[in-house]
Amino acid sequence: MSNYTLDTGKKYIKEIFASHCFYNIPEYQRPYVWGDDQITALLDDITSAMEHDRNKEYFLGCMIWNTKKIKDGDIDYVCQDILDGQQRFITLYLLQAVIRDLSTSKQLHDKVQERMLQEEDQFDGIPKRSRIEFQIRYDKKFIDEFIIDLGSTSAKIESIVTISESKESTTSIKNMANAIIVLRNWWFKKFDELVSEEAVQKYLNEFYYYLSSKVLALYLATPDNLDDAYNLFTVLNSRGLQLQVSDILRAQNLRVIEDEKQRKEYAKLWEIYESSIDAPYKSFDEFLWALVFIKMKYRSDDNLSLTKAFNYMYDRKLIKKGSDTFEFVGRYIKHFEIITSNNFLSDETGAFFSNLNYILTSTFGSTYIAPLMHYRECFGDYKIVEFIVKLDNLCSASWLLGHKGLQSRIFIILRKMDELTKGSVIKKQVADDFLESDILKYDYQDEKASTALDMSRLYELFDNEKWGSFSGTKINKTRYLLLKLDLLLSNFNTQLYFNKTVSSVEHLIPQKIEGTEWPITDDDHKLWLHRIGNIVLVDRKKNSSLSNLLYKNKITKYAGSIENRANTNYVFINFQDWNVETVKFNHARVVKLLKDYYVGNSLKTVKELKRSVNQPTLKFIQPSLNLL
Repeated sequence: MSNYTLDTGKKYIKEIFASHCFYNIPEYQRPYVWGDDQITALLDDITSAMEHDRNKEYFLGCMIWNTKKIKDGDIDYVCQDILDGQQRFITLYLLQAVIRDLSTSKQLHDKVQERMLQEEDQFDGIPKRSRIEFQIRYDKKFIDEFIIDLGSTSAKIESIVTISESKESTTSIKNMANAIIVLRNWWFKKFDELVSEEAVQKYLNEFYYYLSSKVLALYLATPDNLDDAYNLFTVLNSRGLQLQVSDILRAQNLRVIEDEKQRKEYAKLWEIYESSIDAPYKSFDEFLWALVFIKMKYRSDDNLSLTKAFNYMYDRKLIKKGSDTFEFVGRYIKHFEIITSNNFLSDETGAFFSNLNYILTSTFGSTYIAPLMHYRECFGDYKIVEFIVKLDNLCSASWLLGHKGLQSRIFIILRKMDELTKGSVIKKQVADDFLESDILKYDYQDEKASTALDMSRLYELFDNEKWGSFSGTKINKTRYLLLKLDLLLSNFNTQLYFNKTVSSVEHLIPQKIEGTEWPITDDDHKLWLHRIGNIVLVDRKKNSSLSNLLYKNKITKYAGSIENRANTNYVFINFQDWNVETVKFNHARVVKLLKDYYVGNSLKTVKELKRSVNQPTLKFIQPSLNLL
């Protein structure tokens, strides 16, 4: 860092938001991400301190700024780029707006407005200006519409709730909208403790006085220097858990882009990228790990951490810092959005791709996404449905078997795609060669890793495993198989649905038969209870009182809860009675269906299975069985 004198000291909230103070959220900062816990904890701490001793100061923490001198027309003013403390600063800004709109005091209204906004003075040439600006984000529009104006956090609360729940909202805006809701709810709960409206207003005035005059922060301000600001930002936020690696990575790449306009555009894009990530990824950092694997195609000391991995790729020229990194991430964000969209439809296979992706996302995890995104990078959408069938088979078989070689196989698949597309312009022929290559077959064995799968053992598991006994995270394997049966039994255009909170695994012969009229011996009950032929998915919260009902009563009770459950529908429509013989028959049916899917390992097989299962159902039923 350059040699200069740092400005340090302490400021109370009323000084931080004084009339001469303005702040900016620079382009390299992360979005606003505080949630319910952080906001509630801050309010609880401040009120606890105030109610314990109103003369005792409350230390908010440290804020770090980069001081910039701004010229706006004929007016010069100082603005602080917030390097550290953004989450607390924005929360305090929102808190004051909420307090203002819950208060009936005009004096408090005026004071908050002064701290949030510089009003225009045409005679002195002073423009209207918010105390907080955003270098690149859409947050300014949200603040102007829902924060600045008196009464807006109350009068526009319905719109604020909609924004907080919308998938279209950016991360910052969604979290700021949620913060307003949390702040309001916290105050309403506090009001319930007070005896009258007079007491409520008195408490609001006392709290705002304490917040203004007794809550303080230490500050450290650096003279204006963009390069030093990036350095200080990175150092501060790479030593703790305040930021994700993606935030540091954004700052490192923005600093090498010299054009200010371009830098702001890329910073805006990065926030859009972050907002685009959804299940099965838990964070943007996890998505970036997938990009590391796509580029490096191995695990070693070179990528023990995300930071180390990107630095290694930069050093080896696998990717360049700056615009190249932003464009690289952006391409795969686009692939991710299209792959995980429920609108991925085709004339030939309808919603099959989206449904299969939905099953994997809901039960399996994120491992399969990297090769699927890279396939689209290499070959576009050509035969991508064929690929997801083969990829699903490899990933799910490895998972169900507890095989340890899946990651190695995925690296091999990624390398094969790059090898075949290198220098090639005939992508369709290359894609055909790839889809027929040995690396997508179960018995492929790599020289360095055990990647072959024992499919005979998987077929034995289908038949003999007690799938209905699984619990915890292991139950996802059972859910996966039952959803797969729904997929194979439904038509191509059916949209599958699954929600862990309302979709439950139902035992047709119940887990407890003592004292019931179920026609089954104890030995047969023990043998068949948890087998896959005795379990189905139903879409209602599990009710133990329903689980022990006789089969004919279950059909009535679950009516309307199985609309999108093709396998459950098949059972309830075709079997009037449920006993050992029907369990055996149904078990053989579903085991054969699953085995045929894996043996065929192709889209052609899927089509054949769908044609066969959609024939009149009587052909599947033994003549001796009773039918509806």
